[in-house]
Amino acid sequence: MSMSVAIAVITFRRPALLRGLLTSLQAQELPADGDYSIRVVVVDNDADGSAAGVLEEFGAGTPYPIESVVEPEPGIPFARERSVELCWNDDALIFVDDDEVAPPGWLKTLLTTWEATGADVVTGPVKGNLPPGAPPWNHYSDVHDSTGRHTTGEELRKAYTNNTLVSRRVYHTVTPGFHPAFRYTGSSDLHFFLRVHRAGFRIVWCEEACIAEEVPVGRTTLHWLVRRAFRSGSGDTISRLLIRPGAISYVLVLAYASARVISAFGLALAGLLLGRKTHLLKAVRRFFSGVGSLAGIVGINHDEYRERHGAESGPADPKADPEADGSDPVRRHLAGGEGSGPARVADPGHASLADHPDARLP
Repeated sequence: MSMSVAIAVITFRRPALLRGLLTSLQAQELPADGDYSIRVVVVDNDADGSAAGVLEEFGAGTPYPIESVVEPEPGIPFARERSVELCWNDDALIFVDDDEVAPPGWLKTLLTTWEATGADVVTGPVKGNLPPGAPPWNHYSDVHDSTGRHTTGEELRKAYTNNTLVSRRVYHTVTPGFHPAFRYTGSSDLHFFLRVHRAGFRIVWCEEACIAEEVPVGRTTLHWLVRRAFRSGSGDTISRLLIRPGAISYVLVLAYASARVISAFGLALAGLLLGRKTHLLKAVRRFFSGVGSLAGIVGINHDEYRERHGAESGPADPKADPEADGSDPVRRHLAGGEGSGPARVADPGHASLADHPDARLP
């Protein structure tokens, strides 16, 4: 019996990158001994439907049919939740980001690992393609490269939506999946997969199913690194407090955050004594991640994906740096949008558009 697998893509005003991803997906091969039906589902988070021009280029005759829909409610969780709804009857869905390119063999490897391990979730690494002139620290850091962190078959406690296959039994059980409290901050995928693991599902790593992403210039600065580390720590804390509210959870995340800040000083000292730049860079990331974790306890996070000129200021300038958002850390209600309904209708009312919907964490 044929297995139906959907590749889910959410996008926002990045036509060239979307074109590159879709082209690479159409070139994928399937396992020789498997019987799979593959389709691509694109959710355009731009209310104006700006991805339509690119999607028209992939008409009839493509190896894998492409279906698309506009999700006008701005924000990453709403687009992701819409993807799940559209793929509800598929045996599995694969999340990828619109700024990635799948190398030959990627899909076959991911599906083969899913078959061989019987895992509920299979996730793989992402390797960034740095732009010319990127500062040296980008080359010796793993901030844009998650290869080599785990071995194939290793079971994990979390995953992200940048290169991950999710079995139907998972998103049928852990629903709604993506919490609107993370509308502009990212980490809705972290929150989802922490819940997936807590529900008893197996998350397995596949080192060979590596996918590439294009790293924009705006993500090669130390300023971006600091803000991303802060957001990563805060998102982790908020995710855990949403999953398990109560005094014990607050004590645990406080201890974890404090340990990260303290250990950052140890890494920095080791880096200075040993002359290790990698240690110093990790110290910076760990320190601001710890600070973000502390801020998350009181609901403060960085709105990395909010409109560059503020949520109420209208459309962004298309000529502006696509990575510049100009936003500051903001306080939010941890349970915002909480409810039993699907995430995309749980927090209506905002007319602004979210920035590009990729939520990878370093």
